[in-house]
Amino acid sequence: MATARPSVGYQLALALVSAGLVALVLQSLNQFWHMDLPLEQALLLALVSVLWGWLWWQSRRLGLLSTAAVGLAALVAVRRLPEFSRWALRAAVEGADLARELAGGNLGASFGPNLGAVLIALAGLGSALVVTGEAFRRGRTVWTLALGFLLFGTQWGWYFEPAAGYFQAYAVLALLLWVLGQAALREARWRAEGRHLGRRSPLTPAVAAILGIVLVAAVLPSDFRPVSLGELGRRLQTAIPALQDFRGGGVRTIADFSLASTGFTPDLGRLGGAVSLDDRVALRIAVNGPVSQALYVRGAAFLTYTGSTWEPGESPEVRMEGGMLPSQMGEETLRRNLVAEVTPVLGFGRTVFHMLEPVRIDGLPGYSADAEANLRAARPIAPGETYAVTARIPLYSAVQIRESPAYSPGPEGQMPSPDESVPDLERYLQLPRVPPRVGALARRITADWEHPFDQAVAIESYLRTMHYTLTPPPTPRGRDFVDFFLFDLQEGYCTYYASAMVVMLRELGIPARFVEGFAIPSSAPFTLDSRGWYVYEARNSQAHAWVEAYFPGYGWVTFDPTPRADLPVISRSASPTPSAADEPPVPEAPDEPGAEAASDLPLPPSEEQERPEPMDFSGLTPAGAGRDWTWLAAPLAVLIAIVLLVARVLRGQERFRYRDPRSVVQEAWEKAAWLLARFGLRRQPHQTAHEYAARVAESLPSLREEVLQAASDYSAARYGPPGRPVPAEHAHKDALFDRYGWRTYLLRRLGLRRGPRTRPG
Repeated sequence: MATARPSVGYQLALALVSAGLVALVLQSLNQFWHMDLPLEQALLLALVSVLWGWLWWQSRRLGLLSTAAVGLAALVAVRRLPEFSRWALRAAVEGADLARELAGGNLGASFGPNLGAVLIALAGLGSALVVTGEAFRRGRTVWTLALGFLLFGTQWGWYFEPAAGYFQAYAVLALLLWVLGQAALREARWRAEGRHLGRRSPLTPAVAAILGIVLVAAVLPSDFRPVSLGELGRRLQTAIPALQDFRGGGVRTIADFSLASTGFTPDLGRLGGAVSLDDRVALRIAVNGPVSQALYVRGAAFLTYTGSTWEPGESPEVRMEGGMLPSQMGEETLRRNLVAEVTPVLGFGRTVFHMLEPVRIDGLPGYSADAEANLRAARPIAPGETYAVTARIPLYSAVQIRESPAYSPGPEGQMPSPDESVPDLERYLQLPRVPPRVGALARRITADWEHPFDQAVAIESYLRTMHYTLTPPPTPRGRDFVDFFLFDLQEGYCTYYASAMVVMLRELGIPARFVEGFAIPSSAPFTLDSRGWYVYEARNSQAHAWVEAYFPGYGWVTFDPTPRADLPVISRSASPTPSAADEPPVPEAPDEPGAEAASDLPLPPSEEQERPEPMDFSGLTPAGAGRDWTWLAAPLAVLIAIVLLVARVLRGQERFRYRDPRSVVQEAWEKAAWLLARFGLRRQPHQTAHEYAARVAESLPSLREEVLQAASDYSAARYGPPGRPVPAEHAHKDALFDRYGWRTYLLRRLGLRRGPRTRPG
């Protein structure tokens, strides 16, 4: 007997769940690669991919024909449409660059948006083939689950935190697809064997088991520390250097925040390459006044430059006295005090965001700090959790910086012995073998300036004359990132400019470090909360990298060499007239994150923003007007809904699932037995069709001829030879309707009233 395919209903259910799985794959890749693919396009691509997989399941000939048709259409478009041809050429060039990077061992190589679109489409088609092929053919999802584990596990290993949530949803849908696939194939097999059931096999127990697994998984702990493989892990990283970029690989140990998680680089191992910005809100920051210039919110500082990456480096932890962090500012450095409330909207692990220079953090159970002011909470900070940051905000004064004791190396390159308040400057001058022309360029730019501060300003000004772009080509393998940027590209985004400035400052002997975080422009929109505080939203597209240079006797100074119009040159014109004795005291941090706290942010008169006028609602209809009719409309709507529901239920009971005459006769008999059972005439398991018909005829004499004929037709259709004709329906419903009346008949059909139980005759 030929194997029957699942019914149309089951095929549709399998296709929809498969589309959900493919959509999860596409959306995760969309965010992981920082593509700008709208959600509706991802869903459409998932549906098209599943349809293509369904065609392959129906017939390989259909699959080949559809593939050939798409290929032919693409070929015609390349030849006839110049715009499409240029797009295909750009994608091919990006693909060749990516292939070279991968061949060189760079597993985290970046690529442009054109190739990204191609890879997204291929990922959708490939995952659809795996999911639909396994579900429709075998009713299983073993390889589907393996695909999800491999994909989302790799993403999670590359510090893509949403991958865990995506995999949870993916696993639930995969298990549901397994249940549906098994039920679909079981029904198809029974149909092929001539077996017939009045109802589909129950799915409720399996679905309930899946939901139980989900609930148990939701309450299990999920915060596990990376497991060290010891010598084996070191050997694996030596053999495959790209493994060092994975979670637990040893590179990213200082902070969980990185520009890689905000849309600024899909390449987690190497600097450079085209990027796409993610515009999701990352942080909400509340202060009691608008910012007068860009607010730089620090996430992580990096010390060690390798020529292709920035790594945390060795930075000692600092001890807090009385809950206060030590200061590296000079005694005369002008500053203002600020207390802000930071609320992460996305998950950034243990990273504590703050402003230079942090004093204390309140609202967290505990945190640690190192000499670079990298702050880490004792546990991961949940999205929506608020903490208060008390910080000293330096008011940069060029005059004061120049008057402070400038740092300069000795004749042997040795550094002077600093006092206890000055950090160890060795780690801020580290450099690999950078091409000599980088240092030569730095010295040529600063030839007219003697003071290190003026030299830093000159380098900042030089870099801001270059072009800003988000689509630079990747750095060739073996080339120094800064050297390639300065002498070949001369364009890029923040990591290019900040890296170049740090390296050139270090070439001049000026201590500097690379900092990542968020830069909120002074022109950024804000809202007012109930206290009148100004609430700013830091979006992932505002993630930024900048430079901090150290000047002994003064402290750390922020520089931003990236040529962005919304981030002008940082003002360093504060008046040095006030003395340190005039500095307002650091306010006590509030006991609770939501408590009132003082802020000293300077606000020039030209940038004052008035509070918005209250909205006028006087022209709107009062809340109670125009509702006199609802006392009648609401019951009428409920009545119509009940009628429609009853009609739908009755129609479902009358609908036949199969179209061939033999199946219709069997289903008609089973529907009749089901309906008679609701009137107290339930068929017992030991009764044959004729025995049950005799019992019904005894209880309902008016149905004697009909029910006996129906039993004979059922036996012939179920057990007789295939060619024997059988009638299609019988009139048992009319007899029940006449005997019991329409009210009782309707209530029992709907299961709202049960008939009396009768013993088998």
